[in-house]
Amino acid sequence: MNRLPSTAFTLIELLVVIAIIAVLAALAFLAGKSALLSARSAQSLSNLKQIGTLVANYAADNNNRLPLSAYWPSTFVFQNILVDHFKDLQTTQYNPKAKLYLPGIFYDPVLRGKNEHPWGSFGVNSAVVLDSNRYSGGSSKGVGMPLSKIPNPSRKVMCASAIEPGYASSWGFDGEVFARKGFDPSYGPDPRNSGRAAALFADGHVEKLDVKNMDEATRKLLFTLDR
Repeated sequence: MNRLPSTAFTLIELLVVIAIIAVLAALAFLAGKSALLSARSAQSLSNLKQIGTLVANYAADNNNRLPLSAYWPSTFVFQNILVDHFKDLQTTQYNPKAKLYLPGIFYDPVLRGKNEHPWGSFGVNSAVVLDSNRYSGGSSKGVGMPLSKIPNPSRKVMCASAIEPGYASSWGFDGEVFARKGFDPSYGPDPRNSGRAAALFADGHVEKLDVKNMDEATRKLLFTLDR
């Protein structure tokens, strides 16, 4: 009697099928992770854009003057200067670590779940948005120099995704240090947005910058007040 051909998988065929399924699952996971990171990166730029709108409105309310990056020796920094000025922002949840009401736009979705600095994830550039030690006209109310004193505002970075030692982010950084020393993975502009740093410029536009490979002339142009 003739035997019917077997339709069962051999062990090798089964292993091949399992391997193919594993590869497809890995590809799907990577694609999903990439899409999620891309969406979070887009939200990071949107948050920076909203911060830019707050800065523009603050300047309009204060004779075209920017908020200081910090008022020393008190702990009065760019982020809470804005929140203090716009009272409606204080309806957000109080952040006990930051000791202020800090809306979600000051935090970076790319860093979700990581050790973000309580004062925010987007660092204000104190080389462009001067602090009270650098700008003698600054006041304890947080009012700083006129926006008109920033040369070529479309090429001057006010804020960027940043990092500092001990945290996955930073509320501020010194652009002059970055311009002089170059990229530092522990301090300054942080290329966490698909290998680039999300940046807000003085004219209000946002873009991603390749801070890892930026030459000194470009760093000086974008991150300091030099023309």
